[in-house]
Amino acid sequence: MKPLIALVFAALSSSSALTCQTPTPDSLRAAWITWRAAALKDEPGTSARLYKFPFLLLSAYQGDRPLRVTKAGFNDNYIDLFGAELQFRQELKQTTDNEHVGKIDFDDKACKLKFPVRIHDTNFTYDQKAGWLVQSIYMPGAYGIFNKGDTEGIR
Repeated sequence: MKPLIALVFAALSSSSALTCQTPTPDSLRAAWITWRAAALKDEPGTSARLYKFPFLLLSAYQGDRPLRVTKAGFNDNYIDLFGAELQFRQELKQTTDNEHVGKIDFDDKACKLKFPVRIHDTNFTYDQKAGWLVQSIYMPGAYGIFNKGDTEGIR
């Protein structure tokens, strides 16, 4: 009897582990709206949960090496990254909830995105537990500030 119970329990737990949620454009749009609202506020704690750390800070130039931003670097340098006077923030204010959503190319077999999905200057990835998270952002202004590599948590 015990082996049968163990077998049933193993089958139930493995079937729930195999459940793969395919992300939808609506869920991505909701993530964009939430992230955009958080990025326009000076509250790093609120918006930190919307990022996949370390996230990448991207230059406008293709040959530049992306900078990796840790959660500590994000919190310590939030104003320098997203401050009200920065060009990124000014441009973000001009966006809307209805920005173009890139194609979601999801591999059902591997249960993951094949490529990040871009909205405006932000690339999102999908995590089965956390949902949509910011993976990287094109921020030429902030990239120029931090590209020397002397800021703890941003290299």
